[in-house]
Amino acid sequence: MTESKILTRKQAVLRAEQWHSEDKQIVFTNGCFDILHLGHIDYLEKARRFGDKLILGLNTDASVSCIKGPLRPVVNEYARARLMAALAFVDAVTLFDEETPLELIQALKPDILVKGDDYAVADIVGADFVIQNGGRVQTIPLVAGYSTTALIKKIQEAYR
Repeated sequence: MTESKILTRKQAVLRAEQWHSEDKQIVFTNGCFDILHLGHIDYLEKARRFGDKLILGLNTDASVSCIKGPLRPVVNEYARARLMAALAFVDAVTLFDEETPLELIQALKPDILVKGDDYAVADIVGADFVIQNGGRVQTIPLVAGYSTTALIKKIQEAYR
């Protein structure tokens, strides 16, 4: 069941087109989601509430390494995709390897683009595209004290 929610880009575009034809509001967000924690769950659950379907753009291992450094990700892309797909409020997961999710956003044409409130709307990749196409951009307050980087640091300190 979880694997059926992991889609290629082509499959994700077809699914988004289907949902649009059914007048479903599509929410899109993206990220690395390396080690799943409360902050991720809270964020994704809130993101899904903005629409009918949530598509998650997941960074590939190569793109995570470019963003976070050579020791990341801790969890490989297949495992991260399965974990994200297992969440009831995530309707589809698709991987992207580009530096930003702009091409994926342009292909999917979401109605609502969501990021954490650590981003200003003007700095959210794809915001202009979504707004120009009649959609909107939402930010979500992040749960204080939860980040993968902080979690990794805490584990490292515990085992020194």
